[in-house]
Amino acid sequence: MTMTTSTRTSSFKKLRTTTAPPAIVSKDSSEENYWRKFQYPVTVKEHAAISCVDFSPTEPHDFAVTSATRVQVYSSATNQVKRSITRFRETVYSAKFRHDGQLLAGGGEEGIVKVFNLTSRAILRQCEGHTKAIRQTCFTTCGLKILSTADDRTLRSWDLTTGEALQEFTGHEDYVRALAVSPGSSDVCVTGSYDHTVRLWDMRSSPSSGASLTMNHGFPVEAVLMFPSASICVSAGHNQVCVWDILSGGRQLFSFSNHQKTITSLAFDGEARRLMSGGADRQLKVYDVTDYSVIHGLSYPSPIFSIGLSPNESHLVVGMADGTLSIKRKVVKGGEDTEEKDGPTLPKPPPHVGTKRFFNRSKTQPEEGDVVVNQSRTMYQLKPYEVQLKKFRYMDALDAAMKTGNCDVIAGMFQELIHRDGLSNSLAGRNHKSLIPIMKFLVHYIGHPRYQSLLLDVANAVLDMYGGVCGESRRITQQLNALRSRVEAEINMQRRMLSILGMMDTLFAMASTKQQ
Repeated sequence: MTMTTSTRTSSFKKLRTTTAPPAIVSKDSSEENYWRKFQYPVTVKEHAAISCVDFSPTEPHDFAVTSATRVQVYSSATNQVKRSITRFRETVYSAKFRHDGQLLAGGGEEGIVKVFNLTSRAILRQCEGHTKAIRQTCFTTCGLKILSTADDRTLRSWDLTTGEALQEFTGHEDYVRALAVSPGSSDVCVTGSYDHTVRLWDMRSSPSSGASLTMNHGFPVEAVLMFPSASICVSAGHNQVCVWDILSGGRQLFSFSNHQKTITSLAFDGEARRLMSGGADRQLKVYDVTDYSVIHGLSYPSPIFSIGLSPNESHLVVGMADGTLSIKRKVVKGGEDTEEKDGPTLPKPPPHVGTKRFFNRSKTQPEEGDVVVNQSRTMYQLKPYEVQLKKFRYMDALDAAMKTGNCDVIAGMFQELIHRDGLSNSLAGRNHKSLIPIMKFLVHYIGHPRYQSLLLDVANAVLDMYGGVCGESRRITQQLNALRSRVEAEINMQRRMLSILGMMDTLFAMASTKQQ
């Protein structure tokens, strides 16, 4: 820790003024800085809603955008269309890369899974068997099988070498709209359905045995994800996100809701340290996976249907319902690591005992992660009213505070005098010249919600002291009458508000009785 202190010390605490609640600021400024680097958005208009965005796992991490009857592969270097695949007769919903980035599998309304070679754009395989629209496709971890889910309520696996169906898994009672393959095994995957369930499937078991695990999300499931450890999965449905522990039999670890409308897509960052969710409320939320608190949020002009962050965290791509594709690229200053593998939330490790860095830690400039305590001499410069307050001259302190004209300072002074039991001393023995400013302040602010309770106590103290000399000074009498009029007006207003509240309660009671 690097500390800069002043030789001057004091036990006197500065006057605490009453201020309005501060504006909400970000808890983690480094996280704000991280997401602020995604600048210069490129907006592309597709012909229909963008149902899927998928990044190639291999460099340079081009990304495939699925919309209408085509899949377009964009270059991550130029943000321009690199290849366009138009071999679909009807709407296609999902197109995903294989782990080597050479093949692409997609399916849609035709009910056929089509596999393309990105070099030649030729159709390598056509897997036929689904009776309704295919909603999700993906390659297994080994890259030799393809998985697909469809509105016919089935999960199917296909042999890439022959294009033949290997297995058909049934059990869902409604459309199967979400699919995620296990990063740790080619034989395990997770599906989500409109029957409100999330199911874990083991391809090594017989299809007749059903799902290995069934978890009730409570709403139609739109998206699922599996962590790289393959021990935890995440599901999204309605405006709810649920986190499930697979190793403990599908126990729910977390459940949170930060969207106003249906969540349509989920995605991880490059190292699964952040979880992102996009919804029909046009909001993209970013969560810290340690406690699933919201650490950032982005707003878009249209409902979000798909989101993707490149493996090297250089591109953030969002597809929307109106066909708008937003591409944001991270702007990195010179000398910074473009990939930022450690991310902004990981501080520099402390120096080890015995090292040169540890020995010189107090002789160098503050390092990243150090707490710098700066107590400069200017922090101890007291205002005139604080100087008088420090000397226990309560009347002079109140007069100095009144001269500032700052209502927060004056209210803070009244509060401090009440706390010190010095309000009577500060008000006693005044003539009309020194009492008039206090009376004017009471008349002006006694109806203010922030100061009302405090100033009522001050007004009572003034009336106790100077109520008996009301007729001796015309100006003081005018201020006392004005104070009485202001208090009466406030009381009448509160009575009217209570009367209106009573009438509203009666109307609500009658409405609830009729409904019953």
